[in-house]
Amino acid sequence: MGLSLYGGTGIIGTYFSGLYDCNSIPRNQLEPLDDEVLYLISTTDNTTFKEDPFIDVDTNLMQLMRRLEACRNAGVKTFNFVSSWFVYGSGNSCPNEEVICDPKGFYSVTKYAAEKLCREYCNTHGIYYRILRLGNVYGSSDYGSTKRNALHHLIGCLKSHEDVTVYINLSRDFIHILDACRAIDLVCKQGNINSTYNIGTGIATRLGDCLDQAKELLGSQGCVLRSNVPSDYEQAVRFSLDCGRLFRLGFEPQIAIKQGITDLCLNRKFCTPDRTLTEQK
Repeated sequence: MGLSLYGGTGIIGTYFSGLYDCNSIPRNQLEPLDDEVLYLISTTDNTTFKEDPFIDVDTNLMQLMRRLEACRNAGVKTFNFVSSWFVYGSGNSCPNEEVICDPKGFYSVTKYAAEKLCREYCNTHGIYYRILRLGNVYGSSDYGSTKRNALHHLIGCLKSHEDVTVYINLSRDFIHILDACRAIDLVCKQGNINSTYNIGTGIATRLGDCLDQAKELLGSQGCVLRSNVPSDYEQAVRFSLDCGRLFRLGFEPQIAIKQGITDLCLNRKFCTPDRTLTEQK
């Protein structure tokens, strides 16, 4: 049974397609090639709307609906939609999949709306679905910007001996891109249909601790500074995902955060799927 991948040119899509057999659908193509679909098309953060107030709505909702319609017409059986932990909002610090979501910010709100549209569309037209809510994915080959991956960006700053500032006690559920792709593949193959899955480690790790480790590994002259969390911060300060549903499928993370940070700073052998497959022991 084949798998059509929408969003295969993004960071996670590129990594996933390097690990698993799938048909990456070109960006301008709506029709899938298989009766199983993995959907990764999305904006990536809560600040893009300041540059373009329509981009989140168009990318996360309109483009999704166009492809849902194309998938229905093509007879797709299962639509696997990749979402984000951002949908939970600031009131949830260790949520399972059943808690009430209260997202804030254009990206977060449109991702949650996309989940609901996906469910309603699939239920209406007899398509099975799964919702996959990713934690903070790190470990790819792209250092990127703060918009794409704050951890990568800050490590890049330390590598250039620049000072970085993080919020006091800000913690996240960091999952290496290899483990994220393994979990996605597992859920797509074995996850219950019409269900939602958190994709993470279940561990809250302080961002400042990650950067302290990176500073030492890199021998950086930059300082890791701390600041208070602003009163209008839109996400939980301390956060991890309850991943019990994923773990009951048999998933276990392979790369602990300290190992992942070491690799990101020094070896980078897990940063691309071809090296992961040939070098990981």
